[in-house]
Amino acid sequence: MLVPPAAGIEPSVRRQPTQRTLLVVDQERDRDHIERAFDDEPVVIETAATLAAARASVNEIDCLLVPATVTDDDSDMTSDDAAATDRSGEHVGWLETVKTDTPALPIVILAAEVTPTLMRAVRAYEWTAVVGRDEPRERLVTCITDLLERHRLTALSKRSLASVELTGDAVALVDPTDGIQFASRSLRMQFGADGDELVGTPWQELFTDDAVSHLESVALPTVAEGWRWTGTCTGQRRTGVTFPVRVRLGGLEDGSLVFVITEADASASGHED
Repeated sequence: MLVPPAAGIEPSVRRQPTQRTLLVVDQERDRDHIERAFDDEPVVIETAATLAAARASVNEIDCLLVPATVTDDDSDMTSDDAAATDRSGEHVGWLETVKTDTPALPIVILAAEVTPTLMRAVRAYEWTAVVGRDEPRERLVTCITDLLERHRLTALSKRSLASVELTGDAVALVDPTDGIQFASRSLRMQFGADGDELVGTPWQELFTDDAVSHLESVALPTVAEGWRWTGTCTGQRRTGVTFPVRVRLGGLEDGSLVFVITEADASASGHED
């Protein structure tokens, strides 16, 4: 059975909120550079005098920008002095502290020099990026807006998956390489799987060989053309026991697949349609 896509619905991936808050650990040398970069962006820029002061506000912001010339104390070091000093070690230590307290906070370091030590630290933490201070302003804007957008979409995906669990449907989200990325609790129970046992498993293991051949020859080409497919085939539990299932199959823009699988009437057993 073919189900046409809903008319007039175009999923929007990049839809920024009207306003985001960027907290800049402020030094005069970088302030104008940063403010000019975000002149045309829906971003509110707030400042904190030191890293220590910034830590008190991390739960009220969307992103933290740490310039290369920042200091973490009230010393008499000037911006020029700081700029001439390798601050990588300080960033590494402070990143560890902040990421321990708020691991999901997006952080961008505006570095005078992108050193190997700094890059290793950035790669070690999720939602962390580094931009060279002398790179074009557009690079800074792109880095921060992309980081915030990925953060937003990840949070949205987690909420969406949580809502799937609440519906009670047996749902599997399959990535473009055919591996199961997400299996709802109902689907795990239906197929006799524990915990994350199905994650990374090829979707084909949920069905008999004949059912896989049918889905690959009939259902997947239909989905590839932008339609949704509904039909019956034979599922296979982790124990090897087979049972009739009704499958609703749809595709996402990135090539992922969404399976909704319900146990069918016994009369459908052995029939692929």
